[in-house]
Amino acid sequence: MKNIFDISGKHILIAGGARGIGFSLATMLAEHGARIFIADVLVDLGSSAVKEIPGKNHLYFHLDVTNENSVKNLIDDIEHLHGGIDIALNCAGIAVFSPAFEMSYADFSKTLEINLNGAFLLSKYLALYMTKNNVAGKIIHLASVSSYVANPNYAAYSSSKAGLSQLVKVLAREWADKNITVNAIGPAITPTLLTKEIFKDKNWEAKSLSQIPMGRFGTPEDLLGAVLLLASPAGSYITGQTLFVDGGRTLV
Repeated sequence: MKNIFDISGKHILIAGGARGIGFSLATMLAEHGARIFIADVLVDLGSSAVKEIPGKNHLYFHLDVTNENSVKNLIDDIEHLHGGIDIALNCAGIAVFSPAFEMSYADFSKTLEINLNGAFLLSKYLALYMTKNNVAGKIIHLASVSSYVANPNYAAYSSSKAGLSQLVKVLAREWADKNITVNAIGPAITPTLLTKEIFKDKNWEAKSLSQIPMGRFGTPEDLLGAVLLLASPAGSYITGQTLFVDGGRTLV
């Protein structure tokens, strides 16, 4: 019987794959037989990351998701020199947490620039490539439960992720007839390098944990099933969705 979750031999671009959730997913997807292209602004970490994941022929590319030429050149390079892209997983992002009164406009703008504008640029140039080459492509963004729930001190982060979830819907509708699916995955707060500072506040940690019905924080491994669903033939009829993988956080 055919394995509808099979991604072996697929070329997967992982933006923001040098560390954190992106790197963990890169490792797991490589274990499932995919060829991984890590694209990240962090040169040293990205270069070492592709050497650490299992398998062969994985590559690192420098990418600044807020720079249109950087995004366009990346897609062109992979298209013409490295066999193209079947699936893209966008894990690039930043998180700035602060009361709104204290948050600088620069931090608010930078958060949207990376988390939302960067997602738009990646999606646009990936879809242009996929359309030109008749690729039945799959674009997956890392959103958050913060696109849905309202937490204090999350003005910038929640706005960026809510915008991303709505962007996913619009792009999915525009590109449905091109056989390109666009989806997002919404994890609950996950301990990573991105979030280590807020986890130093033990009162915040206890309160956050109390809002997750399953009683534990998420891990990158918890996201693998959702990624495989949306990246494989099993998810070919799913588009425009934000799939929450959150231990029930969005129920509270």
